[in-house]
Amino acid sequence: MPSISKDIARSKLDKAVEERSRRILERFGQVATSKVNNPKLLVVLDDVKKYWNDLRTRSLCRPALTSFSCEAVGGKPEAAEDAGLIFTLAASGFGIHDDILDRSPNKHLRMTILGLHGLDSALLVGDLLIVKAWTMFHEIIRKAPKPARIADIVEVYGNLSVEICEAEFMETMCRRKLDIDLEYYTNVLWKAMAEIEACARIGAIMGDGRTNEIEALAEFGRRLGFMSRLADEIEDCLNLRGDLLHRIEYESVPLPLLYAANFSKESYERIKAIVEKSPNPSDAKELLKLCFETEAFKYIHNIAKKNERDATRKLCSLRHSNARNLLLLMLERSYKRISELCI
Repeated sequence: MPSISKDIARSKLDKAVEERSRRILERFGQVATSKVNNPKLLVVLDDVKKYWNDLRTRSLCRPALTSFSCEAVGGKPEAAEDAGLIFTLAASGFGIHDDILDRSPNKHLRMTILGLHGLDSALLVGDLLIVKAWTMFHEIIRKAPKPARIADIVEVYGNLSVEICEAEFMETMCRRKLDIDLEYYTNVLWKAMAEIEACARIGAIMGDGRTNEIEALAEFGRRLGFMSRLADEIEDCLNLRGDLLHRIEYESVPLPLLYAANFSKESYERIKAIVEKSPNPSDAKELLKLCFETEAFKYIHNIAKKNERDATRKLCSLRHSNARNLLLLMLERSYKRISELCI
């Protein structure tokens, strides 16, 4: 595809994502604050709304993915709006809890709810948003033409909640550890993307897709989310947002560094000496150097390449449509992000 055609296609994707997501994000603010009267709690929720509406959080992709998946199986996009809102509410709650676990006052170059309002407020607001997501199911129940689909949707949401919790628990066991098996940690990243799979799966269910279509979109969603997480792992190692030292001290060691530590005894000892102390900016440069020396980014890129190929194959099993093309563009953008980071 010529460069100018790719630019037009990406512009089309941006416009479609914005159109599909804005209405849901507007409702997000309304639902999050509904029946809340405490002025201080409303201030915290207002900051949640501002954070979640910022494009830097990539929050627009969740409701758009649900909408595109619905349309890709022949459904009407508006049928997936309530499901998109449920995932947006839940993701915001899970995200706040994740910041608490990681002790992150800043993320994506912005103050988090934890950083702005402290531990107690962040914990309680995270709980509230997850509960709000559950209560939104009454809208789906009220509108759903097929009651059996409601049970499917509730089951998917319940499964993703368990899997995300399990992934977070497993990741806390990896803090400041280098002797983590690469396959084990890759599985942690995979499990953490249960929410993105669920967005695509429920979109396809709401569109009344056939079983094979639902499963194809579910696997596509998981792989799309997994690639986004791989890109985050690379960005953290490159320290593009200044998060590497905080992550080394309070979170799991990024996948490229785990690969570098597994590369040789020498690289393991060099990384271990940094991880076991309070690292400084010069240590961040040394860690990055080791990633390049061991070709750790090439290792991540190879994982992403296979993942992109498998996700494309799943999408192409669906009938041709504008929605399928938009999903392919989302996948292309995700893979391109990793490729550019690995150069």
